[in-house]
Amino acid sequence: MDSQDDPKYDFKAPEDNIRKWKPKSYENDAFQGVSPFDFAMRQKNEGKKRKESEREAKAKQYSYHSKGVSTLAEENAKALNVAEAARKTDAKNLIEDAKHVNMAAAGFGVEQAARNADFERDKAWKEEQRREKEAQKDVNMAAAGFGVEQASRKADFERDQAYKEEKRNQIEANKDVNMAAAGFGVEQTSRNADFEREKAWKEEQRREKEAQKDVNMAAAGFGVEQASRKADFERDKAWKEEQRQQKEKQSEFDMARAIYK
Repeated sequence: MDSQDDPKYDFKAPEDNIRKWKPKSYENDAFQGVSPFDFAMRQKNEGKKRKESEREAKAKQYSYHSKGVSTLAEENAKALNVAEAARKTDAKNLIEDAKHVNMAAAGFGVEQAARNADFERDKAWKEEQRREKEAQKDVNMAAAGFGVEQASRKADFERDQAYKEEKRNQIEANKDVNMAAAGFGVEQTSRNADFEREKAWKEEQRREKEAQKDVNMAAAGFGVEQASRKADFERDKAWKEEQRQQKEKQSEFDMARAIYK
């Protein structure tokens, strides 16, 4: 194929003929120190990145202005942008007009009438509350009696007073009671029985200890346990004697003259 017919050398747009700058693959993972050389390299790369972004922006702008007939999608986008711009303009005008409206004079129509009615009703209610409080200032609550509630409170007070008086009388009467002579009834009798039983048990323990002081444990023999211990001692004594005799015999045995068959 002739080089003149090679599509590689065919006409291209100016933005496609520019070699795009890309950072080297190792720069992202490389150690970025604090030396003047590292700082200069970072500044240089930042400048290249900024120039590349500016070049892409100019290329897009050139491509946009150099187009001929626009596509349907672009026309729809333009129409949508015009409608959106008109909506934003209307909203701005509405806000600007609302700044100069006298809200008190406008009246808000139905809403203003409802607010006025609510205000008058609230004002009347507050006035009524003030009159009620003013009238209650001269009422003697003690003389009024509160009706059923006052009667209930009085009954509760009288009952509570009677209960406290009864408690005071009981406490006063208990001051003269001799608890030791009264005996506490069944509880005192039970305590006395426990005390006597514990006293007898302690006395018995003391007598047993006193009797054990004169017992000769060596002569008593401890019964079966003492007999078992004596048998163990005799058996151990016989075994030790046998071991001594065997060692005595072995000490006289001449190992050099022994005949091994």
